[in-house]
Amino acid sequence: MSPAPSEEHQRILMELGAFLLAIVKKRKAGTLRPGVNVFSESSPKEDYRIPDLTYLAAGSEGMLRADGVHGGPDAVIEIRSPDDETYEKLPFFAALRVAEVIVIDAVTKRTELFRLVRSRYAEAAADDEGWIASQVLGVRFRTAGRKQKLHVEAKSGETVE
Repeated sequence: MSPAPSEEHQRILMELGAFLLAIVKKRKAGTLRPGVNVFSESSPKEDYRIPDLTYLAAGSEGMLRADGVHGGPDAVIEIRSPDDETYEKLPFFAALRVAEVIVIDAVTKRTELFRLVRSRYAEAAADDEGWIASQVLGVRFRTAGRKQKLHVEAKSGETVE
């Protein structure tokens, strides 16, 4: 059995999850779930990954069943801990056609956003102010300040640190 994620990993997950859930509900934009199984339907054996957060846009909620998501969600968020297998999951998510994979380093707060281009991921570039925008979630991420804090901002102006 794997040990639980660090306290900082869990803090980021809770705060980011609460912020994104409020945005998703306010916009009536779909469903957000923490720690849910994401299954590959094309595998002959049970094959799944468990991202920290899984987002299904409005209209995609039918993929969510009692045991998890069957097929590709619209976006997943991984909070990366040292030496974990986050990057090894990218081919799996690409095969499921997950539009965006957002990776947040639990230690440095550095955020990477991988956008599906054809069948592979390309890392999205930050703008001149350091923001990386998620087209799927309608939010943007930036690490800034002396203490390297993660900032998340919705298009409507709501923020979380």
